[in-house]
Amino acid sequence: MFQKLRSDLTHKLSNVKLLLVNAEGFSLNGSDHKGNSTGNGNAIEELRDSEVECVAFSESSSEEISSVAESLGVMLHQGIAQKSAFYNKIKKEYSVSDNEIAFICRDDSDLPIIQRVSFSAVTGDADLDVKKESYYAAYGNGQRALTEIARLIVKAKNYPSGWSE
Repeated sequence: MFQKLRSDLTHKLSNVKLLLVNAEGFSLNGSDHKGNSTGNGNAIEELRDSEVECVAFSESSSEEISSVAESLGVMLHQGIAQKSAFYNKIKKEYSVSDNEIAFICRDDSDLPIIQRVSFSAVTGDADLDVKKESYYAAYGNGQRALTEIARLIVKAKNYPSGWSE
């Protein structure tokens, strides 16, 4: 069955080289209602195969967040108090510009970064104020949102015309 990815998403996501994720919503309970894994590891591998890096950060230092990031194979930076400074550091470290970064966010404190990136996605559990500033609202929370956005990026890169199987 053929599907058409929205042309605005294809345009914004086909240039992405870095997916930045606010990992505060990562949970060891990141399985579906039947107890199956959400498959995020595969999504991260697909991102890497498409030459997109995935970096997560959190304000807190948490074993749970760390465990989830490790299981997904995502680079995690914890104890990030100054998100804007961290964003600038990551941009420089990965040699990317604002229009090459997709950002998955969820908190009011993410707003300064949302305003800089060309594509921002908000998790389903985010406040309405954050949702209205974001470009795309993901259906899932935490690592489910990560999977959703990762798959959108991979599709946009693999099918730049928007049509996919």
